[in-house]
Amino acid sequence: MYMRPSRRKKRRRLANLIILIAIIAAAAVGVFFLLSNFTDIELFSPLLKETETVLPQSVQANENGILYEEDGTLYLKDQKGGALWDLKLEPADAKYTQSPSLICTWSQANLQALSYTKEQLFTAAVASDIIDVRCGKETVAVLTGAADESSGQTFYYLTLFNGKGEQAGQIEFKTRQVIDFGFTGDSDMLWSLSLDTSNVVPVSYISTYKSDGSPTSSIENNTQVIEHVYVTSDTIFASGTNNLFSYNYFGEKQGEALIYGWKPEAWSTGGAALELAYVPRGQEVSLPAAKLFSGDLAERILYLPQKAFAVAVTQNQFYVYTPNAVMTYQLSGELVKTTKLDYTLTAAKQLSDTLAVCWDKEGKSYLMQLN
Repeated sequence: MYMRPSRRKKRRRLANLIILIAIIAAAAVGVFFLLSNFTDIELFSPLLKETETVLPQSVQANENGILYEEDGTLYLKDQKGGALWDLKLEPADAKYTQSPSLICTWSQANLQALSYTKEQLFTAAVASDIIDVRCGKETVAVLTGAADESSGQTFYYLTLFNGKGEQAGQIEFKTRQVIDFGFTGDSDMLWSLSLDTSNVVPVSYISTYKSDGSPTSSIENNTQVIEHVYVTSDTIFASGTNNLFSYNYFGEKQGEALIYGWKPEAWSTGGAALELAYVPRGQEVSLPAAKLFSGDLAERILYLPQKAFAVAVTQNQFYVYTPNAVMTYQLSGELVKTTKLDYTLTAAKQLSDTLAVCWDKEGKSYLMQLN
């Protein structure tokens, strides 16, 4: 005979089913929390990956490779630290720089440009010793200085070379010292930051040029010394001793923010977007706070954990480095996760929008992918 289960048994089975569903749901939530907010272990791959060879503090990087010099040899590695090629420098103390398209090395008055496949694109020579070099997409800018015989002062020049090594133009700054310069955009727009100290009040100039050196705009500031320039696809940001300014490409001021007592520490530029992180001046051992700015110059202050010694910023997140942990934050300041380490970090450096390098007290170096 078929026996129907009693109501008591039905209720017991229903209760057990509800308990089982609750346990499964709790376990799922726990696993999700562990994966997204774990603090003690990395389940898949470590946040920091030890490099096969220790990277020097002078290492550079962009999306196409990690570049550094050691014992007179230039090394190129991929984003994960894998070896791509090496090149013996002539002379061994030659300097180097890179853009996503070009690699340049120079010594004294001689320059060479390379591709990322190690192909030599051109060599060039200038009239006097090279002070610094910047690479664009197809253009190279070379900074030199020469003594003026009549006045005894140093005149500064930016000489531009196209992708064939032909001189495309030259910009004369006379006695204005060139503080920084660089390229932006597919058309290789050149910008420069220079300082004139010949008058009672120092004057900072931010100028832009076409790839042949033709001037397109100029910004003059005599209220404070401009220390850094950041250029996006439509805005020029100028960080001074007291204020952060934004200008359009015509040189018209769009906005400003007070940064007195703070210095820029990390930045990310992508298209028309800027993320810029400041830390207090004079705080070299431990950073108590950071001040974040976006393109609209809206200010956000984040108070940092104890013993924080370095920060990094991307278009999506903000990172804080302490000796035994790396904290990841939303740009709004919300903590995303804390990754604890079983070794002690002593230094960290943001190399690009997607990569940072860290060093520990044992002298080892680690690569960290940024989001």
